[in-house]
Amino acid sequence: MESSRNEHNRSAAGLTIRRALRGLTGQQEATIIIPFFLVLFFFYSRNEAMLNHITIVSILRTMAFPGLIAMGLVQLMIAGEIDLSTGAMMSLGAVLCAKLIRDVFVPAGIPYAVPLGVVCSLAVALLVGALNSLLSVKIGIPSVIATIGTQFIVRGVSYSFSNGLPIYPLPPEVAIIGRWKPLDVSFTFFLMLGLCVAVHILLTRTRWGSALFATGGNKVAAQVCGINTDRVKTICFMLTSLLAGMAGMLTMSSLPLTPGDPIIGRFLDLDVLAGIVIGGVSFFGGRGSAIGTLFGVMFIQMVRSGIVIGHFNSYLQQPVLGFLLMIAAVVDVIRHRRTA
Repeated sequence: MESSRNEHNRSAAGLTIRRALRGLTGQQEATIIIPFFLVLFFFYSRNEAMLNHITIVSILRTMAFPGLIAMGLVQLMIAGEIDLSTGAMMSLGAVLCAKLIRDVFVPAGIPYAVPLGVVCSLAVALLVGALNSLLSVKIGIPSVIATIGTQFIVRGVSYSFSNGLPIYPLPPEVAIIGRWKPLDVSFTFFLMLGLCVAVHILLTRTRWGSALFATGGNKVAAQVCGINTDRVKTICFMLTSLLAGMAGMLTMSSLPLTPGDPIIGRFLDLDVLAGIVIGGVSFFGGRGSAIGTLFGVMFIQMVRSGIVIGHFNSYLQQPVLGFLLMIAAVVDVIRHRRTA
């Protein structure tokens, strides 16, 4: 009797463990966390400097800017849309802010020139997001095409404002946030981390998260349930553009002499998109998480650093990231077909 009871308890415990493991491996985050540590171990085996303090701090600093944008774009992609103009919006946010401060507000003696320049630039970022929403949601242009068009327009405006040259000198107040480095990392990283926690709560605990997943999963069913899908997508477009403009100004604040440089954000679109897709967000909408996105963006920056520290050709960074994006897209398509 006692032996049969012990055997039953062991069987129940084994079943519980198996269920827990299946639950863990079924999580979206597991699809990136496991490869993350495997790749980290590979680069560490190539060079132990991969895990020293300088490298870790560098990765955390560089991932902060794409990570900040990703916290908006992950919501937009869950809702079934995409924005490829974020890098250009970073450039315009920095250049417009610098231009207004140096050539308009400071010469006119307007008080609080720096905060005013920031507010004006963020307002323009919201307008760009509203434009993307108008083209995609109201007119019906696929968001890939609409935001590529916006990308060219916004980047062109940025270069026109600056004549292709960095805008400086700027007041020293511009660099206050850029010089602030809690725990030797950066203010932007902790801002991104806090935003990640907020987005995770929104996606998992609120009606907003339910509306996002419903909109991206089945738009018609979401509308039948009373969800204003157009408004959900518009908010996501504007939030993504707002965070991109903010990331541009924070990048400007961290640069030497804090110039408004039009090359800010160049090629960053790939980092953001690859990080999000590798983090488990679907191109088809209706699936994604903030934690997976965080690890995805960190994974991209780790690969960039690992290629250099591991003594590989640094020019391999772009093709490797493109390959990773393609692999993640293939996995996403296969997963979508299985669940369709």
